[in-house]
Amino acid sequence: MSSLERIADVFDGLKQSHEAGRLAHAYLIVGSPRGDAMALAESLLQLVFCTSKKKPCGTCAGCTKVKSRRHPDVLWLEPESKSRKITIEQIRDELQPRISQTSFEGGWKAGVLVHAERLTDNAANSFLKTLEEPPGASLLLLLTDAVQHLLPTIISRCQKLVLSAGQDLIEDEWREPLMTILRMGSAGDVVSSFGQSGRFKALMDEIRKSVVAAEEARQAETEEDEDTQVARVAARVQDVRTRILRCMLLWRRDVLMAVLGMGDEILHFRHEAEAVRREAATLDYGEALRRLRGVEEMMRKLERNLPEEAAFETCWSGV
Repeated sequence: MSSLERIADVFDGLKQSHEAGRLAHAYLIVGSPRGDAMALAESLLQLVFCTSKKKPCGTCAGCTKVKSRRHPDVLWLEPESKSRKITIEQIRDELQPRISQTSFEGGWKAGVLVHAERLTDNAANSFLKTLEEPPGASLLLLLTDAVQHLLPTIISRCQKLVLSAGQDLIEDEWREPLMTILRMGSAGDVVSSFGQSGRFKALMDEIRKSVVAAEEARQAETEEDEDTQVARVAARVQDVRTRILRCMLLWRRDVLMAVLGMGDEILHFRHEAEAVRREAATLDYGEALRRLRGVEEMMRKLERNLPEEAAFETCWSGV
């Protein structure tokens, strides 16, 4: 089932629940926070705030305000640009007062946490209190593609909606370019290392250009200020990069499993088993493990805001 089909299937169930007056107060939407999870969240919010008889119409004032993120009864919380975390101040000073007060338009109140897995420990504990005692006519949506980083107590208090699984870590437009790079295998010498690093950097440059173009188009529609646009571009690029790195980590993990003689059924990229085993045939256990750790080290360097190019070389050389 494709991502779009999963969204349609899940949304149909939500629509039936809404019509029967049985919407849950909190949904954990597992998928790309900038892709399918965001699309489902927007669709659900339009359903809730639509003012037409046939909901969601997509064209009424309520639907339009949701789409442009201007609805006064919807609060969008995203990781702060510097810390890349959702802080306790955002939960305590923004979300909780907004969700507790009377709605501006006399109906629902909603809060959306984009990249909910980036809640700080204090923010998560504070948010948990809201989940335990939700105000009436309130809706909380948590968007994440890393549900394992959320508190089990938060997960247990939300209805879980899974959209993306298996291969759906990155957008279709970037999947094949990334797989082409991965199929080339890890570099075994300095010259090859620079070549692979350069290919990966070129891919990230293309992603960055695409994100900037998309956000500029969004700014023209929503009239967001320049600072907001810059922060959104940075967050979007980091989001895509993080998911690409997770794909790389899973690839290196598959290679290690192949070196250990595991069957294809244990591989994440089962459809790429031939390429995985071709690379594994050139490695011993120690080298395969070293290259897996190279991706982990690259991710740590990027988290510390080290230059991308230097971090990429770490991955492809495996050191």
